Amino acid sequence: MNWELLTALLCSFGFVKEMRPSEAFLTLYLTGEWKNLTIEQVSNEIYPWWTYSYLIWLVPVFLLTDFLRYKPVLIIDGAAAIGTWALLLWAQGVVAMKFVEVLYGLFTAGEVAYYSYLYVEVPKEHFKKISSFTRAATLVGKFLSFLLAQFLYSFHVMDFYDLHVFSFVSVCIAFVIPLLLPWPKHSEIFHRKQYKYAKDPNENNGNVNNSNFETSKSPNIQECGTKSEGVDDHVKDKSTMNVYDGGNRCRNGFVFMWSELRDVYRNRVVLVWSVWWAIASCGNFQVLNYVQNLWAVISVKDSPGEEQDVYNGAVEAASTLLGSITVLTVGFVPVNWSRRAELFMGLVCAGNAAFLVVMAHTSSIWVAYAMYVLFRTSYVTVVTIATAQIAQSLVKQRYGLTFGCNMFASLVLESILTVIVVDKAGLGAGVVDQFTVYGGYFGVISMLFLLAAVYRCNRPHESVDLDTPDA
Repeated sequence: MNWELLTALLCSFGFVKEMRPSEAFLTLYLTGEWKNLTIEQVSNEIYPWWTYSYLIWLVPVFLLTDFLRYKPVLIIDGAAAIGTWALLLWAQGVVAMKFVEVLYGLFTAGEVAYYSYLYVEVPKEHFKKISSFTRAATLVGKFLSFLLAQFLYSFHVMDFYDLHVFSFVSVCIAFVIPLLLPWPKHSEIFHRKQYKYAKDPNENNGNVNNSNFETSKSPNIQECGTKSEGVDDHVKDKSTMNVYDGGNRCRNGFVFMWSELRDVYRNRVVLVWSVWWAIASCGNFQVLNYVQNLWAVISVKDSPGEEQDVYNGAVEAASTLLGSITVLTVGFVPVNWSRRAELFMGLVCAGNAAFLVVMAHTSSIWVAYAMYVLFRTSYVTVVTIATAQIAQSLVKQRYGLTFGCNMFASLVLESILTVIVVDKAGLGAGVVDQFTVYGGYFGVISMLFLLAAVYRCNRPHESVDLDTPDA
């Protein structure tokens, strides 16, 4: 399959699977006439299961994605989405809705296969194009989904149940697309391209002539590199050339993965931005998971006893659009973001703390909407910067591994926060108290980063610029 057709299929999959308009009104659907659950059941008993299941699914799904070579996990991802919306439509009760969150956790964990598939099937010279196309496809899908949800609801074309039927049909269509994709022959860890030495008739005493270093697939010798793009590094790391030795594949894959991770996080650029990426993503996921509950509470507080128009879809669409614009703008700003990374992260986290505290304690739903848009735009912009800074310090094979490890760290933090603050087995805090805690979380993180920035500024003779690749 040529890369243009392959990219078109992947973009179609990314677009269609994001066309889930019901997500903007999930809490109102669960607490409405269709499921008759309370806001406490949704917040303290049901939604925490997404965090736990995402954490539990992430590691096996990440490993299976590589071991099974992407396509089967894309199919499982689509099946999990179908199961999620089937239960939302036809199941009842708290236990059933917990299973919804478990399946949705599998669905979100399976997205790693979508972004990893691209870089093994598409030629390297097209990486920049396909990355832009697929990212645009998912963002456009989300934007149109939320916008469509608002129009369909506001003009009384569909109610919340009908929107879930729409989402169910959409994920069913998305399930078909991965069946059409080719099955890759290689992956990053367990099925790496095999490298071998060509026999040199002039070699003496076992010495290797670098000019005869060959691959079984392609002359591009950088595919298995762990430190640089040169041939000499491949000659030194012979363990990466034997991954096809029968039963040693899994063992060598895990050894390779551990060696790569240890190598990756020695880079100060990767370490600092990865720490921010993990802790900021933790807070972002918590806000995304529970913000609809907060809006429902504020709406009742704003106009008690009155039926209110809700604009969840419009707000989500606005945050997606604004985030996309700022992300594109950042790509053209000539700023070395890593030079004063701690100061930058500290200021961003301080802003996030302010947005969340105001959101928690306002009695105006419009103020809450505005604070959410600012929070989401801030996160999307800076996490894009962090991703770019990390990627610039890595060779291709480390992308999925590094971001997967960062995501795992984020979910561990999120699970701890959920168990202590949200879960009924812990404090079981109310929605307003939860968002106050999230604001305090970002406030503490801000102070830590600002202290780190002050420390580095006061010890310039021992500091190392973050833009140094091997710092």
